Amino acid sequence: MNRPHDPEPELAKLSAEPCDQQPVAHEREADCALALRRGEDTLGEWYRAAWPVVHRLCAGLLASTVEADDVAQDAMLHIADQLDHWDTSRPYAPWRQRIVVNRCRDHLRAGRRRRVHEEAAGAIWHGASLPDPASLAASAEVGALVDRCLVRLPPREREVFVLVDLEGTPPVEVALLLGITSSTVRAALALARRRLRAALAPHLAEGDCA
Repeated sequence: MNRPHDPEPELAKLSAEPCDQQPVAHEREADCALALRRGEDTLGEWYRAAWPVVHRLCAGLLASTVEADDVAQDAMLHIADQLDHWDTSRPYAPWRQRIVVNRCRDHLRAGRRRRVHEEAAGAIWHGASLPDPASLAASAEVGALVDRCLVRLPPREREVFVLVDLEGTPPVEVALLLGITSSTVRAALALARRRLRAALAPHLAEGDCA
């Protein structure tokens, strides 16, 4: 008889990598964006710095790495087109995130998926217990599993979870970005962690990381 597998170590390990590297990556991306805005030839360098961040954010918000490919490309073009409208007295990363979030929202609305996700989440997650989950970051090893779990989250919970736990954005900034209160961010984050923990635990116990 196999012993139950505790998912906590895997979740903690997976959460450690992306956020640790983000400050340096964001600073490099912002520097390239500022230079590009001044008319310098930094488009290629900016694209290489921005693409992993934008694609990861799209994959989380859409709960689909496949759909993220097209939406991330669209978001990258829009960011480049809108650089002249970036208020350089304000940080670059929140400005870029707002564009990506809006592009993902537009994509979900166009496919009428938001309502479907809300209804499915209510049916699937009703009655889940409240654990004390660790943050979870997307990785190649559990990408498909994370997609299957994230797609079941209501859109607001998914946005907050991706921005706070996967992207390392401070909750106060997330509240401003999404136009909600800090208490709503905290509540949505707690619910998202609860639902994801309940969904991931049995899969990790069975060794299902495909």
